Amino acid sequence: MNEYIDVKEMEKKAWKSTFQDGLWDIYFGLIIAGIGFSWLGGFFGLPETVNVLVTVFSWDIGAMLIFFLGKKYITRPRMGFVKFGQIRKKRNKFLALFMGLMVALTFITFIFTLLGMFQLQLPEFLVMLLIGLLFITVPFSVLAYFLQLKRLCLYALLGGLGLFISELLLPIFGAPYHEIIPFGGIGLVITITGLIIFIKFLKRYSLKEDEGLN
Repeated sequence: MNEYIDVKEMEKKAWKSTFQDGLWDIYFGLIIAGIGFSWLGGFFGLPETVNVLVTVFSWDIGAMLIFFLGKKYITRPRMGFVKFGQIRKKRNKFLALFMGLMVALTFITFIFTLLGMFQLQLPEFLVMLLIGLLFITVPFSVLAYFLQLKRLCLYALLGGLGLFISELLLPIFGAPYHEIIPFGGIGLVITITGLIIFIKFLKRYSLKEDEGLN
């Protein structure tokens, strides 16, 4: 009796299994939380623009290291390495190119905003809403589409609303709490979600069980 094997469906399941460790969630949570702590460099007497850039860049590098080291030393030993087909590779290359362009555009817009060069004839909170949706929600949503990670769409929306919420909180709490509360809160919730998924992953894929099968 011949069995029909749907290779595309198998590859799709293998791809989705790469998100069982929660590391993507932890990574995005840390990235969003990092925006709320962009003022930390001020303790070292750095100018505001340099302070934000250095702090956010350093924070993002740390989040990236946690992601890649976690994949290499925790996830891969438990799940192995999957080599995907050409279609998936092309999608990933296009995704990398798109995200690179978005990062560059966001970086330029961020600098212009800090320097007061990004001005619109709108209330400040609406400008922040527009910037958040265009440069956080949209690229993260595209990333969610290519990664096929549906919960990332929710993260994208929450992250995009962060600037809008921080602008509303500024007259109430002042700086830097107007940034810590929305971005730190949103980032913390996403990171905790990732940690819960990560803990479940560790319980499900134990190295001891793997060693016992060998």
